[in-house]
Amino acid sequence: MCELLAISSRVPTRLTISLEALAARGGPHYSTRDGWGAAFYQGRDATVFREPAPASDSPLLRLLQTQGPTTQLAISHIRHATHGAITLANTQPFVRELGGRTHVFAHNGHLPGITQDARFALGRFQPVGDTDSEHAFCVLMDRLAALRRQPAERPRRSVSFRVMR
Repeated sequence: MCELLAISSRVPTRLTISLEALAARGGPHYSTRDGWGAAFYQGRDATVFREPAPASDSPLLRLLQTQGPTTQLAISHIRHATHGAITLANTQPFVRELGGRTHVFAHNGHLPGITQDARFALGRFQPVGDTDSEHAFCVLMDRLAALRRQPAERPRRSVSFRVMR
């Protein structure tokens, strides 16, 4: 099963010990050796690093521990491939833009049948890879985009008139 790491901090911080712990969970004694990724938010945007290789063997992960960006919000994922090949396109977190903001998504679990279910048909947002998680993210982003296009519903006020003679 994949594993997730998220950090929300009042002050900008660098993920040092947290990334070290994540890397250890992507080591030789675990099944989560099929890739890793981390997203670091900076306001409305995010910097994303991903590799379709074990986190425990990653020089990039070690570089992020010591010289990575500081952030108040981060999400990271280590992968155990159950759906889709071990490729960069299938490595999380996934990223899309909507409404001038970068949206990042990481998922842990299985979504059997989601790609064939008509209720989860794709629209504007399309997967780059072939995982059920990215498919779910694209559907979610399509639904969020639809909400942005709808005009805000105004509260109805009851008005009564009384004719006076």
